[in-house]
Amino acid sequence: MSDFDLSILINLSISELLDIAKAKSKGDHDSLSKSIYLGSFTLNSKLPYKTTLMREVLCHRFNDFANAAVELYELNRIVPAFVLTRAVMEDTAIMYSLFTRTSEFVKTKNDDLFDQFLMKGIFGSRNELTPLQSNNILTAIDHIDKKFNGTRNMYDMLCEFTHPNYAGAMGSYCSVDEEKHITYFGKEHVSLPVENGLIPLIICFDLFTDYYNSLAGQIKIMNDCYEQKSK
Repeated sequence: MSDFDLSILINLSISELLDIAKAKSKGDHDSLSKSIYLGSFTLNSKLPYKTTLMREVLCHRFNDFANAAVELYELNRIVPAFVLTRAVMEDTAIMYSLFTRTSEFVKTKNDDLFDQFLMKGIFGSRNELTPLQSNNILTAIDHIDKKFNGTRNMYDMLCEFTHPNYAGAMGSYCSVDEEKHITYFGKEHVSLPVENGLIPLIICFDLFTDYYNSLAGQIKIMNDCYEQKSK
């Protein structure tokens, strides 16, 4: 699943998990792509460019959210950290989908189907901000769950904190002392399962990076294939 086996992660202390997350967030941010040159892609198809565009945008978003999540865990702002970790899981699921769709395309060469996926990923929305409807995030989560069993359960847990349900509201900001008949408000009165956020965050750091790097090879194969068609 990642550099760290899940059975190892669940036995680590919160402090140890946080140290791992902090170490992973200290990657070389200067290595993030600052631009891409259209001239470096084939002139016979826009698909290699579109795939690269979606890949790099996802990388910047992941980097932004994941590092912010680590900072919030350090500040003991657990619920906001959970919310960002949920977003990080979504980014990882979409990167996994992008990798698998690209790999499939390299084999099948179904231009229209792949282009539809890319266009929805780049320009899709759910509020008609754009003409295209975005790819379904739960479908992407379920897709990666088939590869890494337990992903959906982790995601669903974070969803409970993201929404003002019991876990994200009453369970996070309220405590009742039944003996004194006093209700206390504030996060300082509640102990939250921080590992439910740190563990998936650590795993996502590894998975996202792995599929981001692997995707580069698939894009090159795609680009070379279109170049050969023109010869």
